[in-house]
Amino acid sequence: MLSKNVMMKKAMKRAMMAGILLTFGASCNTSEGYQITGTLPEIENGTQIELTGIDTSGKDSLLVAGVVTDGNFEIPVNGQCAMACLRIPEVLPRIPFFFEPGVKTYKLEVDAEGSIQVKGGELQEIWNGYSARNSVFDKEKKKIEAAFREAEKRDDLFEKMHHRATYEDLESAQEQFEDSLLMQNDNIVAATIVWLRSRRLVAQHRISEKVALLGPNALQTLPGKAVKALDDQMRRVEEGKIAPNFTQNDPEGKPVSLYEIQAKVKILDFWASWCGPCRAENPNVRRIYEKYKDAGLEIISVSLDTKHENWTQAIRNDRMEWIQTSDLQGWNNAVAKLYGVGSVPTIFVLDKDNRIVAQNLRGKELEDTIRKLLKK
Repeated sequence: MLSKNVMMKKAMKRAMMAGILLTFGASCNTSEGYQITGTLPEIENGTQIELTGIDTSGKDSLLVAGVVTDGNFEIPVNGQCAMACLRIPEVLPRIPFFFEPGVKTYKLEVDAEGSIQVKGGELQEIWNGYSARNSVFDKEKKKIEAAFREAEKRDDLFEKMHHRATYEDLESAQEQFEDSLLMQNDNIVAATIVWLRSRRLVAQHRISEKVALLGPNALQTLPGKAVKALDDQMRRVEEGKIAPNFTQNDPEGKPVSLYEIQAKVKILDFWASWCGPCRAENPNVRRIYEKYKDAGLEIISVSLDTKHENWTQAIRNDRMEWIQTSDLQGWNNAVAKLYGVGSVPTIFVLDKDNRIVAQNLRGKELEDTIRKLLKK
């Protein structure tokens, strides 16, 4: 028997492929906001339609939700007309769309391959062009990945090198395409592209190079302001800068302050119990701690967990016998946000003056850095 979600997905695609398109109108001005109405035949009553967007702090957050009643729905939204994402949880993925003055009707269309687009307005066409080109790049990359795996099975070194080089060339072309689009479009679409990629760009330490390509108009939009604030934040935790102080509770609820911890070298380690690479690295971190703790090394781990039991169980299982903190807010952890952490594990190495001297080191490289700092 098909699950409820599978049936809903099939109904959505069947309705759209039959030419029964989701349409929604937007009566819009900066003071009154806008009204989204739509028709979703074959979608059962009570199905939630969500509108997410960027609030004044730059977060991707739920603005408002509506429910389907007799195949119809309405979502009133107050505030500035700009960009939002429409989604149906577990049925329809997040789809960005852009409101423009004078554009009152948008259509949600699906092609024969199941690719979904919102149609309506010049800004939307820029986004659709970007999405379509990116989709071509991604499909080609998947083909190369499959060919690489086949070459790996045959242990064909030459073919693996060829596929790796081809993949890197394709990634470079994809980045050049995106950079060109960012420079040519000084508007909310360019800012949104960077915003939607911001977590990965932060993890890759590439947010600054993308923000630098945005024009003044793009930077004045909400997503533009959000990525600019993130870029400023990342610059505050570059190597050579003094690490921001923080206070967060340990598992027993006692506050721990970074600056109050006295050590010649500190490792600030962001991790989570659900993070496989973090757990795999913990034995190496433990080995380094046991080897150098008496020489002046201290470790402060900040967990991005949400459940106290999961957090503390992982501490016990991995024998993490150093300082542990968390506010159990997951990706909204206050310290992680302060340091612009976009992925885990993330590591900062601090000297005795709390100056950041290195980031994201692993294994022998991490140990070599600790040993050199302790000798100073």
